[in-house]
Amino acid sequence: MDKNYTKPHDKDYKDTPEDYLWLVMAFGRALSAMLGDGQGILIDMKADALKIRPEAKRVVVFNDGKMIRVVDASERTDLKDGDRIQMIDKNFISN
Repeated sequence: MDKNYTKPHDKDYKDTPEDYLWLVMAFGRALSAMLGDGQGILIDMKADALKIRPEAKRVVVFNDGKMIRVVDASERTDLKDGDRIQMIDKNFISN
């Protein structure tokens, strides 16, 4: 992986898969605290994220009340990157 996102002050450190998992868990908790049940945000994926999953160009990240979920939103061309949304039935965007 040869990246260093988790300890940028240590120039010799190389991130591990556990570092990435920990970051995901921390960001998930932060989003859970910020977003109410069913609330989310539409984002356009960029850069390295598209190398990992090129078909997921546009997604909604939302709080389903139990966890943060990510669902495809490529069909929602009426929304723009950063729009806040409300989910219906945890699978459909209401706005």
